[in-house]
Amino acid sequence: MDSGHSSSGPALERPQWLDDEPEIVGILGLFLDRLNRAPAEERRREPSIRLSEKTAPGLFRHDAAADRSWALLRSLEGGLFEIRLNRKRFFYDAEYVGASLKLLEGGEAVCRAWLGQPRTASYRDEWLQAIEAHAPLFANGGEVLRRRAIHLGDSSASEVVAAFAQVAEHVHEELTLRQLSARCFRGHSKFLDGREALLRELFPQLRIAPRPVMVQVRLPSECAGVLFVENLDSYIQLIVNASSPIDTLAIVYAAGFRGGAERIRTRGGAALHYHAAGGDRPAGWFESWWFGESGVDLPVWFWGDLDYAGMSILRGLRQNFPTATAWQPGYAALLEALDRGMGHAPELSDKTEQPDPGVTGCTYADRELLPAMRRCGRLVDQELIRL
Repeated sequence: MDSGHSSSGPALERPQWLDDEPEIVGILGLFLDRLNRAPAEERRREPSIRLSEKTAPGLFRHDAAADRSWALLRSLEGGLFEIRLNRKRFFYDAEYVGASLKLLEGGEAVCRAWLGQPRTASYRDEWLQAIEAHAPLFANGGEVLRRRAIHLGDSSASEVVAAFAQVAEHVHEELTLRQLSARCFRGHSKFLDGREALLRELFPQLRIAPRPVMVQVRLPSECAGVLFVENLDSYIQLIVNASSPIDTLAIVYAAGFRGGAERIRTRGGAALHYHAAGGDRPAGWFESWWFGESGVDLPVWFWGDLDYAGMSILRGLRQNFPTATAWQPGYAALLEALDRGMGHAPELSDKTEQPDPGVTGCTYADRELLPAMRRCGRLVDQELIRL
């Protein structure tokens, strides 16, 4: 019959028979394993174990030893755990088939005492203690770190907090975020990605060097304009097979949204790498134009995928190159492919979450390209086209 007890009652003495019952010791160990995986402050209820061939293989041998183990488990009912029988078991099944044991309040301390496994400090407890130890190094005593414990692989909470504290040694070195992360967090250069705001709260004096945006450029002998290309394969196709009128354009690999980076037109914010400089013309003229120092006004175009992300890139590019427009020779070829039914549905290329940018500011894109995509419900990647 099911038990209705819900309290642990008086303290239980360790049974003399426990060491002779590895099956029961194993079950108590399972309780502790589950308790160890979840700190007390994160638990909503005490753990339960369903008896099965996996959790209690000895019971399911259905022999005299199994009957003895079940009787001894029954003797702990109401003191250590509650037993819930499986009401849907077959009439010829043993009573323990499908039964569940639910640890009672206070049962954790009993299991730990009986098995000699004292409770260790939780990760969060250790996290908070470590913050106290390093508090003088953090602004406001590291209050921002107390809100949520942060994990780093198999590192302990103390090791992770110590790594944050180590940042104090580099606040005036002007390292990039990746360099700082690698030096302080076990060589993990990307650990601090997305945590710059947290670092600045901990170390208001921290000086982080911006990572220059890498820009690849093919320069012509005589330049009639600048063409940004979204995808690497299409960029390579254009620079290898350049022909009139493309050979008069400086071709820039935009690498997705890099062309819209806020600092891309500031010295120190961009690193320009050249595929080739046409003739004997030095690259300095291009850099003077790029960084807005020459006063020269070159037309700018963008060619990318005929999809909403490509249009968003164009809109972002116009923040730094306000006259940028969609490159009609490339997009006209993509529109023609779309009209021939060669486009693909967004769900076929993981583009279902691309937001429609609404408007880009480019008349051709807003009046021709975006309406065509909305009307057809299909998209075309620029790699389809070979100009």
